[in-house]
Amino acid sequence: MTEQLKDQVAVVTGSGGTRSIGRATAKLFAENGAKVVLADINADALDITVKELQSDGHDVIGVPVDVSDFDSVTSLADAAWSHYGKVDIAFLNAGVPGGGTLFDDAMDEWRRVFDVNFFGILNGIKNFAPRMMAQGTPGHILGTASGAGTTGTNWQTPVYSTSKQAILTLMECLYGQLSAAGSLVKAHTVFPPLTKSGLAGDPEIMNFVLDSLEKGGVTTVLAEPEEVAQTVLDAIVTDNFWGSRDHDSDQRLSGGRFIPSLDWEAQVVRAKAEAMINRTSPDAYVWGGK
Repeated sequence: MTEQLKDQVAVVTGSGGTRSIGRATAKLFAENGAKVVLADINADALDITVKELQSDGHDVIGVPVDVSDFDSVTSLADAAWSHYGKVDIAFLNAGVPGGGTLFDDAMDEWRRVFDVNFFGILNGIKNFAPRMMAQGTPGHILGTASGAGTTGTNWQTPVYSTSKQAILTLMECLYGQLSAAGSLVKAHTVFPPLTKSGLAGDPEIMNFVLDSLEKGGVTTVLAEPEEVAQTVLDAIVTDNFWGSRDHDSDQRLSGGRFIPSLDWEAQVVRAKAEAMINRTSPDAYVWGGK
């Protein structure tokens, strides 16, 4: 248990599902002494999760929210400050999957995914960052990205991959603007590995995704939501912008379980940088099977 979260107030979006990164992180925060505002669009699932954590003696509340709607996120922020009087951690985690197409006129999938994955985080930043900065105390704002659009590019899911790349750029901009303002609030980008969560519905689907990625030459390890939650907490405790693991942190947190996928990702990142510098084709870092 870390004392750093004791009596801190954390808001976690996308935390209602029973097999979600958000729920696992909210639970871990609470177990480490934080007071937690859980938020999710699924009010029924949210209520179940809140009652479970409260029954374990944790100080948590639940607020239904549609992160794609700015006013709904404003109501979430209002509820957090009204109930607890402050917010120290905002984990903007809610997200949805999506494939998307490029060679037709269909735009609904692109708007749906970007409304949640990108604008959901932007809405969170605009509602939480100014208030957290005004508190004049240390704080953390985290946004969930994905290797599918950041360490490399999964061309098979263009809308999802593009939205996740946009999140990285957004969080880098937040980092720069917080630093320029001299704020004690820090920005972090969380990079979950492939996780056995309910993102695509049944968590078991992720086993099929794992098999597909491996057949396409992607080295990956299927994570549990609780393992990603440990990475989130570690980014806060170590004050690291990069909410991901390296060899040392993975040895410390998981006994080195994810090192094969970390090494593969490092190769892809280097290949991407070299392709940009040398103006060669993206083949070395565009992945997903052909």
